Amino acid sequence: MQTIKWDPELINKYNINGPRYTSYPTALSLSEDFDLSVIPDAISQAQDELSLYVHIPFCHQLCYYCGCNKVVTRHQHKADIYLDALVQEMQLYAPLLDTKRIKQLHLGGGTPTFLTEVQLSRLMAMLHKYFTLNADAEISIEID
Repeated sequence: MQTIKWDPELINKYNINGPRYTSYPTALSLSEDFDLSVIPDAISQAQDELSLYVHIPFCHQLCYYCGCNKVVTRHQHKADIYLDALVQEMQLYAPLLDTKRIKQLHLGGGTPTFLTEVQLSRLMAMLHKYFTLNADAEISIEID
């Protein structure tokens, strides 16, 4: 039987807290004095292929381990209000991304499974309308 060899130096090197993968830039780098006028320039400097994260902040019940921004509710209509706001944001920023292609799409939350089939179909239709997804784009969804 083979013995596992642990490398204490390597373990110590990576035994630190890191940012959540859904937080870029990390929350600590955000501030109230953010200047919205820099967004177009920042987008113009982005790579040709982008990854897109869509946060669905709703949950039917609280998971006590969760540190995500969330709204615990059983009122399904709140997701429709959120999708209405999300489409406005897409209309605002999508024109700045018209030459960029989406190579990865991740739906997270909360939990995207809060959405009904109709709401999820609406979200996907919105994404396809306002963004160009690569034919081989990696599409993933958090399921709770």
